[in-house]
Formats: sequence, structure tokens, C-alpha cells
Amino acid sequence: MKWSMFNFYVSDDDYLIIRNTLTTATMRISKKCKEEIDNLLFRGDIFKFKDPTNIERIVKKLWESGVIVDSIIDEKKQYKELFLQHREDDKTFAVYIVTTTNCQLACPYCFEGKEKKNEIITIKDADRIMVWIASYLSKNYCEKLRIVFYGGEPLLNKKAIKYMLPKLKEIADSKNLLFETGILTNAEFLDFEIGKFLSEYNLDKVQITLDGPQKCHDLRRFRKVNKKGTFCKIINNIFCLLENNFARKIDLRVNFDKQNIEFIPELFDLLASSKVQDRINLSFGIITSTISDNEKMYFEKNTPGQLGNAEKYLWLCSEAKKKGFSIPKEFLSGPWCVARKIHSAVILPKGGLLKCISLVGRDEFIFGDLNCQNSLDEKFIDFKYVDDCLDNNCPFVPICGGGCRFEAYLSEGSFSEPYCQRDLIERINRGLVILNYK
Repeated sequence: MKWSMFNFYVSDDDYLIIRNTLTTATMRISKKCKEEIDNLLFRGDIFKFKDPTNIERIVKKLWESGVIVDSIIDEKKQYKELFLQHREDDKTFAVYIVTTTNCQLACPYCFEGKEKKNEIITIKDADRIMVWIASYLSKNYCEKLRIVFYGGEPLLNKKAIKYMLPKLKEIADSKNLLFETGILTNAEFLDFEIGKFLSEYNLDKVQITLDGPQKCHDLRRFRKVNKKGTFCKIINNIFCLLENNFARKIDLRVNFDKQNIEFIPELFDLLASSKVQDRINLSFGIITSTISDNEKMYFEKNTPGQLGNAEKYLWLCSEAKKKGFSIPKEFLSGPWCVARKIHSAVILPKGGLLKCISLVGRDEFIFGDLNCQNSLDEKFIDFKYVDDCLDNNCPFVPICGGGCRFEAYLSEGSFSEPYCQRDLIERINRGLVILNYK
């Protein structure tokens, strides 16, 4: 037997907390026990677990959780096979529909750039999209249809959403598929009416962004036309969704950088005063560079760097935990996303197809249109970068998967190269182990 290559260790006085990134098992043992196990493993003792000693009982538990594995196992090969098998086994057809490329806000760090095209799905466009989805499902075996509305700001085109959802549900029902919907929105227009409508179609995910309390948020996420802040409307819409049970939970994303980091705990106080902690999933967005020169300048000026981001991320988690919010058990940086799925597509208003939501607004990355018979983009099917990461014996591959493909392109000029953020990932995940388990 041997320790799994996917373990990492966090010291806790006389103890060690062991976290396995593949199985997510988390175990706490004394450092003395770890030394005893090391000696047994080094000698090659075989544990048959018949009338086990105390140390053998511990080893058995570690083995059952995947923290210790059989010596003959090639974990690198096993992980790569699991990676590819998971991709093959995933039978959810995930369709991100960009109802419009326009947005009413002028967020300075927007990865889509400031000069967005004002393209919008018409009824004619919607019909073509639904024909393509139905045709795809006729040619490919899937078990679930998942529709996520995206933008720009998707609720600038409520007409298309209201027209498409009932018909998309009919398509799913006709093929005996499960049906889920989601929306990624700034939520300024996510009012009672559209919230109620969406809730009737198995609304599974609502992601909304607030970048802190009003005084902070409104300086970052304001309207293009009159520079008016959006905080009050958004927070009222969040409470409306929750009070009427239109959404079971809200995924609240808080993007942070030097401008707003110190003010974010005030947002936790506001939400906690309304006792909605169990209805909010917090996530903290690390703002990264993008293709546009304007946004690159913002990034270079305001980012605290990888190690600074790790420190600030963990501080936010600590502050959120103090207020009664659940915090992540691990920091995932992109092992599974729409770009790596077989059955997935991002559909633009005029029918262009992308594989990654981060590429919206970049027409040069369109790989096909509604005449395509599949959703495969050649740029995203070379997984050699996973092998490269495994060759470096990195224990964080299962929660990184070689890194975000969009950021790999920005950093390396290729979607098929590794994008390593090990320092960031390791520091954050070690910190989360302490926050969650110590």
C-alpha cells in the first residue's frame, strides 16, 4: 500500500489533517500515527485486516476512503481514465443561450469588453435554436436538458425567454428527459413577474453578482447611460425571490479586488440581519485579466496577485463563516465546465456556436452555427495538458483539471496548454481545510 498522490497535508499541532482531492475524504490523525503508518508502508507490510491492531484499523479506514491505495495502482492512469469516462458518462445536454449580447451595466472588469454588440434573439432566431436543440437530442443520447440563460444581460430580452422556455420544456418532455433551467444575471430586472415565470420551469440555479454593500457595489456595477447604481433593485429582487420561494437558493457571486475587498463583510452583515444565510451560496470571484486592453489595465492596477488573492479569498471565507454562512469545502478552479463537456454549447443570438461562456463577445472563437450536426469544438478536445499536470505529481489535478481553458489561452496562447495556478490553489485549499475542519 501507499499514500495516494492526491493527498495534501495540513499541520494541526500534534495532528495532521489529510485531504484527498480525488475522493474529497478528509481525515485527521496524529503525527505519531502517520510515522507509524509510514514505517509499515515502507516495509511493505500487507494488511489483511484479520484481527487488526489499532494501527491496522486506522490504515483500513484510510484505505477505504482512498487516502491510502494499493501499491500496484497507477493513480495517474486511473485519474486520466476517470476524467475521460466522466466526460463520456455525462448525459446532460447543457445549453447556454445568450438572449442578447447587450448589457445595461458598465462594469470596468467585464471580460466581454465594453464595446458589446447589440445583438438580440428574435422569435425567428428562437425557432431556429429550438429546432437545432431538438435535432441534437434526436441524434445524441441524453438524459437531461439543461437550459441556462446568459448574456450580456439575459433579462434585457425577457420576450425570448418567455417564448422559448415552454417550448423547450415540451421538447424535453417529448423525449422523456429531465428538464432544468438556470440564469446568470445581474438581477436588476429579476422582478416578481419573471421570477415567478422561471420558477415554473424547474429553476435550479440563479447566479447573481453583488460586489459589496451599496456604497461599494454602486461604484463598480452601474448603468451605462446615467451611471446610476443598481444595488437597491438587485437586493430587493433577491429578497423577493427568496420570500416567494421562486428559488430555493441564490448563488451570490462577489467579485473582489483592491477596490472593494475591505467593504464586503458589510454585505454579509446586511444579509445576515435578514436571516437568509441558509438560502445563499456565496462564491468569491477572483478578477483576472482578459483580452481587451482596457480591462487588462484595470486588472494590472487592482489585482493583489496570486498570493494576495489567496489571502483575501480566505479572509472573506472567514468573515462569512462568522456571520453564519456556509463556506466552500474546496476551491475548484475549473476541472469541469461547459467547455470540456461533450454535450454542451453556447448559442449566440444569430446562431453562432461557442464552447466556452468566457468567449462570448469574441466572434473569432465561433466554431460553428445551427447547421452543425454536433457540438464538438476541436480547440477543446486535446487533453494532453491533464497528462502534463499529472507528470508533475500535482495533488491538485482533480480540483484543477489543468486550469481554465480561457485563462490558458490568455496566458499561453493556446486552449490545449496547462494553466498552472498551483500556488493560489494550494494556499486556498489548505486554508479551507483549516476553516472547515480544524
